[in-house]
Amino acid sequence: MNPDTYAKPYGPARPVPSRRGTGLAVAAAGLWSVALFLLWGLGFLALWAEADRGPTEGIPLRWALICLAVAAVPIALLRTPTVRRLTVPARALVTGLAVCSIAVGLVVRAA
Repeated sequence: MNPDTYAKPYGPARPVPSRRGTGLAVAAAGLWSVALFLLWGLGFLALWAEADRGPTEGIPLRWALICLAVAAVPIALLRTPTVRRLTVPARALVTGLAVCSIAVGLVVRAA
């Protein structure tokens, strides 16, 4: 059979894109959404508590340090060689799991 038989009427054959990693991406999106919702809620409650105390001069140092620590964890994880070898959805899942566990820990401590 001539290999150009299919290519002439329909164009070149294109490989089907792989669907590997879709489940990991969905799980990572779920973890990140839960983590960001929890962190948003904590920030809202912290600002509300500060507003209830009266006039303040900026963000308290304690909350600024917590925000920096939460932001530093996924950055530090992404720089490790083990995580760099993972696929992109797996990296998102690993960092989402770390941030989600930190957020849950902060919520449990605040409650």
